Amino acid sequence: MDTGYTLDRFFADTRATIKTKGIPSGLVEIRDHLENLLRNPELLKKHLGEPVPYKERTTIGHDPETDVHVLVHGREKGGKSVPHDHGPCWVIYGNYKNPTRMRRWRRLDDGSKPGHAELELQRDFMNEAGHAAVFAVGDIHSIEYGDDTFFIRVTGGDVESQKTLRFDLDKKSVQVADRAQGQR
Repeated sequence: MDTGYTLDRFFADTRATIKTKGIPSGLVEIRDHLENLLRNPELLKKHLGEPVPYKERTTIGHDPETDVHVLVHGREKGGKSVPHDHGPCWVIYGNYKNPTRMRRWRRLDDGSKPGHAELELQRDFMNEAGHAAVFAVGDIHSIEYGDDTFFIRVTGGDVESQKTLRFDLDKKSVQVADRAQGQR
């Protein structure tokens, strides 16, 4: 059965985009490639098995030439993240099953006071199944998802080996999370 756009095709198209447009100029085009991949009805079954398991995060592909990673996040129960960035990595979130509420945040302070950060909401939107949203290096965002949600996260670089920033809106604070040490 031809399921159309495959992970291999996504990586080939993404390599071509990075070579011709670079980053960050090519991020919107890479988002379009991810939206093509999200239309593949067999994607999760092919890479994760059937029934598709709920797992916090599973890498289903990595392109060593571009260091682009593709991860699936499967959530049985709803949840949300605190505002965070992805350190030196860009990220594109694409929803495969059910929507995710995405929030973009703007940092108001200049970062000169250690541990202090003030954020304001810049944009709040629903990322529906079949759609993807781009976050460039340094973009601060948070996600909220309902039960039975699967989303795909494409990253430029291995976020799980980086130091990232986590923000606490109530305390107006920021802390470094070393994801290589399991800090999230």
